[in-house]
Amino acid sequence: MSKKFLLISQVFYPDQVSTANLFTDLCALLAEENIEVEVWSAHPSYTNFIRQPRRVLYKGINIIYLPSTNIEKNSLAGKSVNMLTFMISASLKLLFSKEKTPVWALTNPPFMGILLSHICSLKKRKFIYVLLDIFPEGLIRLGKVSGENIFIKLWQRLFISALKKSEIIIVIGRDTKQFVVNICPECKDRIEYIPHWQNDDLIFPVDFDNNNFVIERGLKESFVVQYSGNIGIWNEVRTMGRAVKKNIENVFFIFVGGGIRKPELLSEFEIKEQKNVMMLPFQNNIDFNNIMAASHVHLVTLKQGLEGMAVPCKIYGILAAGRPVIALVPANSEIAYLVREENCGLVVNPDDLDGLINAISFLKDNNEIRRQMGQNGRKAFENKYTARIAAKEYKKTLDNVT
Repeated sequence: MSKKFLLISQVFYPDQVSTANLFTDLCALLAEENIEVEVWSAHPSYTNFIRQPRRVLYKGINIIYLPSTNIEKNSLAGKSVNMLTFMISASLKLLFSKEKTPVWALTNPPFMGILLSHICSLKKRKFIYVLLDIFPEGLIRLGKVSGENIFIKLWQRLFISALKKSEIIIVIGRDTKQFVVNICPECKDRIEYIPHWQNDDLIFPVDFDNNNFVIERGLKESFVVQYSGNIGIWNEVRTMGRAVKKNIENVFFIFVGGGIRKPELLSEFEIKEQKNVMMLPFQNNIDFNNIMAASHVHLVTLKQGLEGMAVPCKIYGILAAGRPVIALVPANSEIAYLVREENCGLVVNPDDLDGLINAISFLKDNNEIRRQMGQNGRKAFENKYTARIAAKEYKKTLDNVT
């Protein structure tokens, strides 16, 4: 009898954004290992808005789409309703399930893991908590909420309770591991560090000058700096926007994606007046690699003070593409550790506009250093961050909890 991997994730196939892509790839690889894979997901609401049948078999994955809304996520109200309806559906399904299969769940939506951990405890089912973004501590550090608020204090206590109820806690950053140990010392021996990954069939190096996207958009004579992915609450967007407005000589910016803070980015410059910037929506997987490769350097950002709260997974796609990275991140964050260890780019303080401009200029003027950093990143990706490597680690954990 094969083992069973049950994942509860709001975003999954056919949406084609980072978390959906990553865990769809992971689950497909686990299914190849004679593991029975089942995913409870919401209806797509990022790059696809077509409501799905109740059950879909995709690459060996049995996907169950739970009753939920799929309002376009750029609406805060719509995004909240999507989260709420999915959490209710997933919680009710788990509550009335008679299975004893261990449950794997993510921290998105923020309350999901807390709810599911307590239901699993009630039902005497093992619970594996995969920590992507940390709530409510991240919101406190952002100044969005007060740590003295009684509801926030309750949320913190419930989060720690969920950690204590978890059979295994998977973290994607060493900074997150340290944070969890600090708030829940008794969890230390149950924490596993498994970094995020990327599918090497989806993203791979493509020569800039022969890239069809570069040729079609007339970018061959420009030095292209790209930011690709969600523009969300964790990201430092003002520094990027101000760099665009500086009109650095012969530098062209491409922003791919969207999110709740995209208007904040755009507020830093007049899009109609800037000749050095291109804005693109989230891309489907077919076009994504050529667009990723239509750059000389990529940006990754994380606001100051948010080390341990999130790890922007776009870094692994950048490594896969063989491009160097400028990381606008705190010095003690997982991204900073990775960039320094692999010598695949430069680390700049998130608020340092001059530092960002100098980093761009340095890489623009030093072709060999830039090329070597890109190669270093690709080598690190092949050795540590492919989807197959991650699948092996998840399989080991699955073996230990079933």
